Amino acid sequence: MAPPSRPSAGGLLVSGVALAAALLTATEAFAPPSSRGALSRAADVSASTEMSSTALHNRSARRKEKKKKKKRSPAFVLDQEEEAAPSNSPNANEPILLGGGEIGFTGEVPDASKIPVATATSKDRPPQKSKLDQELSGERIQEDGIVGESVTSAASVSDMPLDPGQAQPDVTTVVTDPETGIARIQQGKYVMDKVTGKAVVLSSLGPEYRLAQMFPGCPPEVREQYRFDVSTVTVPEMVERLKEACTVPLKNSATGEEWLGIPPHPQVSNPAVDFVLANRDLLGHRMYKALGRLKLRSQSQFKKEEASELRQLWKHFMLLEDHISAPFRQMVLNAEAKVGPNFGNLDVKSYCGGERYERTANYLVLKSMVAHWEKKYNDAVALDEIPDDEGVNFMRQLYTGDPKRYLPDPPIIFRLNEVSRIVVMAQKMCKAFVDEPELFDDLPPEVKFVEKALSISGGTALRQFMLEDFCPAENVDAASLREGLRRLYQQMFNMQTDPYGDLTMTLWNLCAATAIGTDEARDPYEAYIANAGGTSYESNPGFFQTYTFNHDKNSMVRFLDTSKVIEKGTAGSTEDVTRQIQGEALQLLGFDFGGGAQLNPATVGAEPAVEQKDYEVPEDRAIGRPHNLGWLDILGDDHLTGGEGEGSAAKKEETFEADKWEEVVAAE
Repeated sequence: MAPPSRPSAGGLLVSGVALAAALLTATEAFAPPSSRGALSRAADVSASTEMSSTALHNRSARRKEKKKKKKRSPAFVLDQEEEAAPSNSPNANEPILLGGGEIGFTGEVPDASKIPVATATSKDRPPQKSKLDQELSGERIQEDGIVGESVTSAASVSDMPLDPGQAQPDVTTVVTDPETGIARIQQGKYVMDKVTGKAVVLSSLGPEYRLAQMFPGCPPEVREQYRFDVSTVTVPEMVERLKEACTVPLKNSATGEEWLGIPPHPQVSNPAVDFVLANRDLLGHRMYKALGRLKLRSQSQFKKEEASELRQLWKHFMLLEDHISAPFRQMVLNAEAKVGPNFGNLDVKSYCGGERYERTANYLVLKSMVAHWEKKYNDAVALDEIPDDEGVNFMRQLYTGDPKRYLPDPPIIFRLNEVSRIVVMAQKMCKAFVDEPELFDDLPPEVKFVEKALSISGGTALRQFMLEDFCPAENVDAASLREGLRRLYQQMFNMQTDPYGDLTMTLWNLCAATAIGTDEARDPYEAYIANAGGTSYESNPGFFQTYTFNHDKNSMVRFLDTSKVIEKGTAGSTEDVTRQIQGEALQLLGFDFGGGAQLNPATVGAEPAVEQKDYEVPEDRAIGRPHNLGWLDILGDDHLTGGEGEGSAAKKEETFEADKWEEVVAAE
């Protein structure tokens, strides 16, 4: 095991990679089979240029098929691959679960899919790679105004893509979209350390120091001073000791005043960093969830001073987490730049070599990629199996898979026949890495344990393997191994949910399974963040009383509260439907249509001097909660009040972000 100054962690993800032999060969699985000729439009264009009798026959068949189809919207065309004949094999796309949960296939995944994809039909668009070809070559999917996904990174509709020829900024920056005037995020080349406001700097002292940055620890004497007793510690004790560690002597250089307190944002102190590192596996996201609930609890009891102190500690702890995890995130980002462009290249030694910290990051990216695309494969299978009808099945379709597939031109791959090709190659790449002793065998013990553990079924067998086989072979004790797994989990939790969330949740499950029967199985946070203790301040230490609001008369909430559901076949007369639509449009949008009474110009713009009454929330949404308690406003500058000062929401009418928008005039 690593020395105490670097409690080791490393680790991986979701399924083990026992799949190999059962999968297709590298070239067979990666190359598109002849039965999948419709996968890419480029293939269709190429085939259509062949002046053969077969090509002419295919053209004629396609013309006849087009005549049978319904008229479509002039803006978009729905891909009708779902009309293709299904595979003759009833089990053609049933996965084979091998060892660690890897997915193999009993046969080719058929082209048939019920999921339509909308694509723009612009004749002026220059020829380009299909989305699948872009992904298979390790590129991001190119979409106007959207950052598309790649095999190792997620798509984002909110991020601002780079213009052609534009240099990527060093660190993530907020920019203004020149077309809309809305602020958007532009991702940088490097991770920004929020303490310094600059790009993360990796150690120049050598690879072992960088590995220590990746999985940081603290000296034994510091650990002895700050470490919790995992068998007895409680959340109030944790919070109090964290506050003590973060409280340091402060001085106003202008006035000379001195006091004890938490450093102003974004500064951190060495004692606070040491404390968090000594207890990293016991703090993390569960601590800042607990701090957030305790802050809201104090607010709901109108304990303003206590709530303010908890908010300051909460934000300072999140800053510490970002600061400590920044080198890890930078190393993973570097690994993405190696793995992504080499997707499909099974000579992993040519691009995944390097020092131990680099190979650990490369492995985490590979394993995360496998987990992410296995999840997308499972979603695609589930979507194809859900019947096309209304009601419950329609809702199942909505919440299954990535919602970005509903965009007019989705910046993602999600159809079964396409996802299956990517997931098989991702599995092959990860297995090729694990099978290379030079790449895998000297990684941190936790990483190697995860790879082996995910091929074992059952918690008892897993713990037996850990105690009797793995720990003696690696010369580590079980307690240190479990702590290393938890520290890796905390580091991974600071990564983006997409595509690293599946890896992170697998690590959490593995941590829980290996802790059964030990003092570490006790969870001090459960009573505070699981909300299982009832709905009273006495029985539930994490409870806070929620309430309903006086929503603006033109808000979407009021519109949804008052709108009626028109069930199929029960709409009534045309006049009834028109009356309801007119009323809802008038309430939500502020205008009438369809022959309403004309407004008197003399009274337009005049605000009636009437007293605002409390909004009566429908009972099915209020569910017994009190109305308009106002405790969310007592801190004044929280995000809900826009930082206007104490009680600002009560002193003036509610304002909306849209009220602040200004027209952007393009420069000539």
